[in-house]
Amino acid sequence: MPNAEAAQCYQQALKQGQREYKNCVHRGLWPNIQALGADKLQLSQVKLGVMDIPIYLVAGSTEEARCNSFSAGFYPLMGTDTEFAGKWTRLCEAQLSEGIHDPIQCCEYLGRFYVQEGNKRVSVLKSMGSATIQADVTRLMPEQSDDITTQIYLEFLEFYRHSKCWGVHFSELGGYAKLQAALGFSKDEDWPEDFQKKFKARYFSFRSSFYRLGGGSLGLTAGDALLRWLEFYDTDEFLASIGEGDYRKSLTAIWKELCIHGSTEPIAVSLAPLREGEEKKGVVSSLLGTRKKLRVAFLFQGTPSTSGWTASHDRGREYLEQALGDSVCVISYYGVSPPGVESAISEAVEKGAELIFTTSVSLIDATLRVAVKFPKVRFLNCSIDQPYVNVKAYYCRVYEGKFISGAIAGAMSQGGRIGYVGSYPILGVPASINAFALGAALTNPEARIDLRWHCVPGDYMGEFRRQAIQIVSDRDYISEQPDGAQGLARLEPDGELVQLASPSWHWGEFYVRIVREMLRDPKTIPLAEDSSRAINYWWGMNSGVIDMHFSPDLPEGVRSLGEILRQGIRSGTVQPFQRLIRAQDGTVMNDGSRSLTMEEILKMDWLCDRVDGSLPSFDQLLPVARPTVRRLGVARDSIPPEEAKDR
Repeated sequence: MPNAEAAQCYQQALKQGQREYKNCVHRGLWPNIQALGADKLQLSQVKLGVMDIPIYLVAGSTEEARCNSFSAGFYPLMGTDTEFAGKWTRLCEAQLSEGIHDPIQCCEYLGRFYVQEGNKRVSVLKSMGSATIQADVTRLMPEQSDDITTQIYLEFLEFYRHSKCWGVHFSELGGYAKLQAALGFSKDEDWPEDFQKKFKARYFSFRSSFYRLGGGSLGLTAGDALLRWLEFYDTDEFLASIGEGDYRKSLTAIWKELCIHGSTEPIAVSLAPLREGEEKKGVVSSLLGTRKKLRVAFLFQGTPSTSGWTASHDRGREYLEQALGDSVCVISYYGVSPPGVESAISEAVEKGAELIFTTSVSLIDATLRVAVKFPKVRFLNCSIDQPYVNVKAYYCRVYEGKFISGAIAGAMSQGGRIGYVGSYPILGVPASINAFALGAALTNPEARIDLRWHCVPGDYMGEFRRQAIQIVSDRDYISEQPDGAQGLARLEPDGELVQLASPSWHWGEFYVRIVREMLRDPKTIPLAEDSSRAINYWWGMNSGVIDMHFSPDLPEGVRSLGEILRQGIRSGTVQPFQRLIRAQDGTVMNDGSRSLTMEEILKMDWLCDRVDGSLPSFDQLLPVARPTVRRLGVARDSIPPEEAKDR
């Protein structure tokens, strides 16, 4: 090829380098390639050999004197009449005519490459749009440190051993294991060579699309974004995408999800519906815009005849239809497993559904994947602390009812020892246990709570009988439910449970209020495109979604106490956690001068000093409990990713 073409390439690269240099200076960034400190070259070395490396990971040079010749992106900065320009141009000629074949010599340190020999080759290939460059690589092993960057890099080394893939970076620990699992590999499984090649090509396009859309301003790495992306799309879709256009389209669909993922406050919590006065005022002010009918769909994983959970939500559906009559048209789907969510939702949308409730946390992953396909439909999942704009979460503050149950248990217990059977160690459950214990202490200063769990093997009722524990708190009571749960009960010597009281769930109150808001003004339940934060509804007794059921067998005085506490919690004059609270290790968690914040209550991972027992570890759980605990567990961030063979 003529020398003139190579010279023109240099002039274009020089202009790009000068622009990049000025932009970096203007933004207060280092304008040249980075220099690897001489001290790093003294670190322990591992020869990796010759391989193709992503050119965007070539960050600098091992020689500081070389750095001033290049802008931060390895574009040239020396004038066209310099010796440097002549050598650069001759290399460019070689690339244009037959290609550059000699590998560069470089060191890899913390996932970035620093050139020992071949800086101009990097610059030429970078300027000509090459995605990779051949390099003879020496790894420099960092010294042992608790520094987060070093710890993440050590996780990368294990990931690289299986994937042989450079360039995937995460901002937090655990990302590589999660990616390995999300792609369908066990933690010790090597990637097939053809999968390695396809992933590298697709990831390069994904990364380019992410940063061209402005991902660099979100506080996320491209690896972080990919993990988030894989919550809404599957591996086959990732591998089937044929270029940046496909990734830009899918990234754009979940861009709000990426924005809030990098936010310090991704979730807005709704603690109560509009007060009646505000609601009436809103209805009057928007009367002319009130909708005549809203189509709503419900997806139930179980059936009312086999699942108390489904039965309670189905009664809520019935209550909604009775309360709003012709203003609402309801479509219901029962026995929907996660694989069937997409077809059920697609059918509901075809029938005109604009608001869809999926009533089990086990359905949330499937709901997320479908929700991005229907951006004009509003989705709510019955779960808690979910950072998604496409699917809102709803639940109720059960701990308020547990505080009242605890007070009744303390009053009814003769010996002071009270049994409590927890469900799963998930968000909100430690708060319920602690609230119960504090309520018991309110009426019985000697009260001790003997904690057992449904989610671990054991005969907890038999243990209670052997210890002569007569008052026990089990699963919350839902009238006529098929599983026979009683809530707080007296345990008879023959094993019979005589109900005393229980928190009760009235999902219909939630459904009616949400649908009324939609009928009044749909914008009060915003679409994903109109949301700046995820919305989680966590309503309490003041909304009517959670209440108390008192058995006729409850003594009149104790029932009166329960009613007083019930009214106090509803009005806000009684705060279960506004009192002196010590954890099991003696730490003062509250000196009594304030109430705990909603964040502190929801994410409790400790038990108060009146509780004898502990939160079970993930390894102790029965298999049926593990999916829910992975999603909602109080220690979910420390749970190892699910092995592919366990799915």
